Amino acid sequence: MFIIFDSNIWISELGLNSAKGAAARFFIKKMGAVVVLPEVIKLETKGILMRHLVDSIEEIGKNYRQLLSIFGMLKEIVLPSESEIHAKASTIFERSQLEIVEIPFSLESAKSSFLKVIDKIAPSDKDQQFKDGVIWADCLGLLEKGEVYLVTSDKAFYKDRRYEDGLATALVREAAEYPHNIHILPTVSDLLIEIKMDVGLNKTELVQRFVETNRSTIDGILSRNNFSIIGEQAVNTGIYATEDPNKLYVEFTFIFNCEDVAASTRSNAKLILKGDCIYLLNENDFSKMRNYGEELTFTTQEGEDKQVRNVTWVHLPNCEHKCSDYCTKGKTG
Repeated sequence: MFIIFDSNIWISELGLNSAKGAAARFFIKKMGAVVVLPEVIKLETKGILMRHLVDSIEEIGKNYRQLLSIFGMLKEIVLPSESEIHAKASTIFERSQLEIVEIPFSLESAKSSFLKVIDKIAPSDKDQQFKDGVIWADCLGLLEKGEVYLVTSDKAFYKDRRYEDGLATALVREAAEYPHNIHILPTVSDLLIEIKMDVGLNKTELVQRFVETNRSTIDGILSRNNFSIIGEQAVNTGIYATEDPNKLYVEFTFIFNCEDVAASTRSNAKLILKGDCIYLLNENDFSKMRNYGEELTFTTQEGEDKQVRNVTWVHLPNCEHKCSDYCTKGKTG
């Protein structure tokens, strides 16, 4: 069994060092799977991460200079150098603490991808996705040896660019010529279904802790749009084993009913909160709580369904500098 994580997965799960990443590592070891890293994914992941880090550092430096001009004197902040950024980005795969088999970039894979670009065949049917074509060629090579799981949120691989429709038709036909099967999954959560567990954790405490931790952003999206929470919330959780028997990975969604406090007749308002954390069994406590962002949905007076979403920050762990809370940023969802 081979598993390929696309660059979007390596970055969003922080080199499998997020709470969800811990569960993924347990899954990999439990299933005896082999993590495979095509060179094109390795290069893209490092490049994107470096850009995120550089952008974050430039933004911190700009904000610091503005504050300095106002206050005149501030404590000096220490930001990483370009060489330190490069070194940190280069360790993203090693931090997973997994044995990784790398696939070098080959002329054969390049040629296969280039032909897909010319013929406009998935995953290069809409755009000139040369990298995606190389990844697919590497997947086909692995199908000679065993089952392949490709974990990617890149819609170019999916039929009609819809996750729920599975692998693109042209790719299904190609894969059918090989002795083993390929499975495509948009998230790590989909990969973890086999180790999902039923644990009676305190959902009320989980909601309270999450809301308290993210009070300012939750109140912000409600006040800016003139809504308030009413009634009880719906709580959905997915609980998964990790490498540490005392730690469980918990993925959750909270749905709150809301009412319009403005002088209007908007209806069907709901506040949707998503996140994940680690549940410590022995301590009966939650840690490493992460916010995926807040989403407010409602129907306008004109009958139009509307969504409002907050922007969140993705934290890079083990950063040795004072910028650690803002190392990489992205949009929710």
